[in-house]
Amino acid sequence: MSDASEWDGDWYGVTSETEQQELEDELVQELAPGHVLYGTHVVAVGRRWRRDDVLFRLADGRYARLHLTRHKESSPALPTTDIYASFDEWKALPLEDR
Repeated sequence: MSDASEWDGDWYGVTSETEQQELEDELVQELAPGHVLYGTHVVAVGRRWRRDDVLFRLADGRYARLHLTRHKESSPALPTTDIYASFDEWKALPLEDR
């Protein structure tokens, strides 16, 4: 996922270990028990420029797009999460749906 040609629109690959760790730590802080990703190991791979939308790779090879809220959530419905079987499935969506 580090190849810049794989990203388009206002998405870019997360290549900085510092940014990657910050995004992963933020997600862990936000998740409430019962959230679909609660307790799941994730790796931040992409981010939407100037927004809090992040694409994470899951340990099982799927991908999850989340809109980080920047505070601890009590509802397992937040942060909003869409899960995709693969990077290609996510990328096949129209830009406005990513």
